[in-house]
Amino acid sequence: MPTLIDYPGGRHVRPLASITLGGVTTTSTGQPKTGPRPSLARRLGVDPRGFTDEVGVWVQGLSNRSAGALAVALMLLVAAGDDLTGPDVSFTLLYLGPIGFATWFVSMPLGLALSVASALASVLVDVSSRKVPLPTAIAAWNLGVQLGVFLALVGLLGALKIRLEAEQQLARQDPLTRLHNRRSFLELATVELERARRTGRPLTVLYLDLDDFKSVNDLLGHAAGDRLLALVGATLRGETRSIDGVARLGGDEFGLLLVDTDGPAAQALVERLRNALAAKVTEGGFKVGFSMGATTFIAPPRSLDEMLSRADQLMYEAKRSGKNQGRCEVVERLPHLGGGWVA
Repeated sequence: MPTLIDYPGGRHVRPLASITLGGVTTTSTGQPKTGPRPSLARRLGVDPRGFTDEVGVWVQGLSNRSAGALAVALMLLVAAGDDLTGPDVSFTLLYLGPIGFATWFVSMPLGLALSVASALASVLVDVSSRKVPLPTAIAAWNLGVQLGVFLALVGLLGALKIRLEAEQQLARQDPLTRLHNRRSFLELATVELERARRTGRPLTVLYLDLDDFKSVNDLLGHAAGDRLLALVGATLRGETRSIDGVARLGGDEFGLLLVDTDGPAAQALVERLRNALAAKVTEGGFKVGFSMGATTFIAPPRSLDEMLSRADQLMYEAKRSGKNQGRCEVVERLPHLGGGWVA
């Protein structure tokens, strides 16, 4: 049986034993699956979309320095090809590739720099490879036209990237509290679950719900309710680390992802949050409580739903047992139970 440790407003559940499960897919014999990697031609022929996705993931994983070096190398490669083919073959469109790559994956300044370098390289190659020199006016015109095309691409891609990033931010942010919204919280939870599987470090999920929030809206109005939610969001963000995920999940419910946080640390945080929130809402003239449920996973759970549902259930247990309470549990896997959860 697990050991229960009581504390004011909560419980600490510690199973008898645990094992850490990695993120490696195993066969029925318990050994990692291995096999020859398909050739590039076969992967392109069988699943070209999957190969494209792999390339996209690889590019997204590059650092700015690596991506910038790759963009410069591609530009130099295009310039070398331009020099080899002579003035009769136009390489203008090929220069757009490295310029666009630099602008989108690194920065607009690098895109601008490559635009100038590409235009100069193209014109210099054209001038140096001609037996009859071009008039200065024509060479300057060619330089201006190519530079204009390159700069237009940088401007369009830069504006599109800024707009896309702004829309993505709005789609993942709660407009009232400026915290993550439910969609963003689920994305963060997926990332942290995979990280916990890879590192074997503990992960804590905390759910929080305001008690008697409806009375605030009924008695003081929805504007006062919005101020209360913003106050709670600011307090949660101020009492947690920058690496922790804090989200408004909807209505008066909040969720926290606490990385590298074990049972004792989670219990201490719950008490600190309850004290800080109580002080802030009292100062603001609100009469509400806070029901919290924090589940610490020593070994990563089998699924995202399982991870989130445990904290959610624990929070509702606190609410049903009298409200304005915090409950904590530590969950581990037991080998002799076939990998099942103990709580």
